[in-house]
This record gives sequence, structure tokens and C-alpha cells, in this order.
Amino acid sequence: MADMDAAAASKRPPLNDVSNKGAMSGGYDKAQSAPASDSACDMMVEPESFNLDPLTVRDPQLCHHYTKEIYSYLRDLELEHRVAPQFMQSQRDINATMRGILIDWLVEVAEEYRLESETLYLAVNYIDRFLSHVPVNRSKLQLVGVTCMLVASKYEEIHPPAVDEFVYISDNTYKREEILHMEGMVLNRLNFELSVATAKVFINRFLKAARAGECDSTTEMLCKYLTELTLQEYSFVKYRPSEVAAAALRLALHTMRLPAWTPLLEATSGYSAEDLNGCVAEVLASFRKAETNNLQAVREKYSHAKFLCVSTLTPPDLPP
Repeated sequence: MADMDAAAASKRPPLNDVSNKGAMSGGYDKAQSAPASDSACDMMVEPESFNLDPLTVRDPQLCHHYTKEIYSYLRDLELEHRVAPQFMQSQRDINATMRGILIDWLVEVAEEYRLESETLYLAVNYIDRFLSHVPVNRSKLQLVGVTCMLVASKYEEIHPPAVDEFVYISDNTYKREEILHMEGMVLNRLNFELSVATAKVFINRFLKAARAGECDSTTEMLCKYLTELTLQEYSFVKYRPSEVAAAALRLALHTMRLPAWTPLLEATSGYSAEDLNGCVAEVLASFRKAETNNLQAVREKYSHAKFLCVSTLTPPDLPP
């Protein structure tokens, strides 16, 4: 057991240098404050004659008859829990660079404990919502991160890691009591509203529409990689999760030289190709700089055969 712990520690070092790395950025990282376009449809509706997945009709757990209502609700939910695009300006001791380092580390933690990808997306949502309301000292930023991952794990996982595991992955920087106290603070600040619409939820839906065309498993994995890259980038806070998911899929299709945005995808997502131009350009920028970025957890994760090595693909030119 001691050998296993030592090996695990070598894979995921504690985030001891977050403040030093963040301080190198020099001040606060300010993203574009323009709100996401409101031109997208309020509800994703595919043509009545087309069933995205015939298997959903035979699986009562997928609630085929309520699909449209469910995704209409999710589109409302993503607006309800949307944070202000410039929330980091209210922080005085942390900045967007530190946020990126924290999330990069949480990607490694999620892989180490084999957590669902939705758990990671939820944790990032909880972190941003908490930071948008509560000033946090840089020495406590990792505490906020591991606590939000704990809360997300309890919500999403069948067997979430124990509190002591989160004490361990922080290299005993925080005590069990500190994590439990922060858990109460996070839950109260979030008003116990833990059910949110993340980009991962919309990816699953949009990929069903893409599969009706020529989309293959590599394209699907590339879409997931591009979307996960955006988690580390504070600048994507200004976009709706559904918009990020749609932009990542459009760029993935373009990268694989497949029909970039079909009428079915537009109807399903509620976004036209023109609606996505700004977000696609930023996703492409993240794709291009991934190889030289200091934050390598997502790229390293998707370089393995399990994820079809999609992070090794060459970024394309901007879609027309």
C-alpha cells in the first residue's frame, strides 16, 4: 500500500506552487466581457420526422418522449447558473492564471481516481460560481478546488472518493476539518443548487445529431478534447456551455474534413454556423497553443490510445 501511495504521489504532485506560478502573470487576467450571443434558439428542436437515436425509443431510462422538454429546461438552466464574464476582477489575491493551474491539476486528479468526465465539469462550474461571490486567498484556492471536486463527486459518482483521499491529494496541506468546513461554505454559497447544465451534457446531445452524418469515433473524441481544453481558459466563461459544446463539435468536424454544420446540427443545437464563429476561433486558438502551453494535463490525457491520441492531431485553419 505504501508503494502504491508513493507511486500515486509521483503522478499527481500537490499544488504547492500555484501562488508562485500565478504571480508570474502580473496582475489580473481580464477576458473579453462581451456576452454570448442571444441569437441561438431558446430550445433545441430537431425535425419531427427525425429520431436522433432509435435506441432511445426502446430505453425508458432515456425518456424519449420528454427529450425536447428536457433540453429546453437545460438551456434555461445554463443561463440561470451563468457567472459574470468578469468575475475574476472582484478577486484581489488570485487571478485567471491560478484558476487555470488549479483546473489543470484537477484534471490529473480526476484521471487518477477514474472519475466521470461530468464530475470534472461540475467541479469547474462550482469553482467559478463560488469565486464569483467569495474573495479567496491564494493559499486557500486549492482548498476550494478539492472541495468542489468532493461535492461534484458526491453528486455524480456511484463511489466517490472519501474526504481523506482529498486530504491526501493536497499533500496534507489541509486538514479533514478544513475541507468539511469549506464544503459547508460552498454548498451554502451555491444555495445547494448542484444540478447544472455543463458543456458535457450538450456534447452528448449534439453528437447524436452528428452521428446521423459521417461523424466517427475519432471526431467524437476530438470534440471532447477540445471542449475539455476550454475548462482551463477563463476567457470561455463568457460563452454558454451549449455554445462551447457546439463550437467544439463544429471545429472537430472541420478538422476531420467532414460536413462542418448540417441543418440537423443547427436545428438540434439552436446555433447557426455564423453564431459560432467567435467561439470557434477561440477554441481553435486553444487547440493550436496546447502543445506549448504550460498546462499539459488535458493534452497528456488525450494523447493516449484510450482517447485515440486526438491531442496529437494537427490543428486546421479557421473554418470558412
